[in-house]
Amino acid sequence: MLVKDTVYQRGVVACSTCGAPIYIFKFNTLPDEFSLQCHKCGRRGMYLKRAIGFEELPERRKKPRRR
Repeated sequence: MLVKDTVYQRGVVACSTCGAPIYIFKFNTLPDEFSLQCHKCGRRGMYLKRAIGFEELPERRKKPRRR
């Protein structure tokens, strides 16, 4: 069985108050300007879609997908 090196992407923005990373998993459906709450300090901030950075991580599945 062939195992592919698959990755998934997630977006990340930094909190404007404390600088903690806020992860975004559905960034394709976001408007140009959106608001998120920080999980660390609890403050809500406005962010721009163009300010999102992207991280590529290995796929989290341990079993291969069914076909």
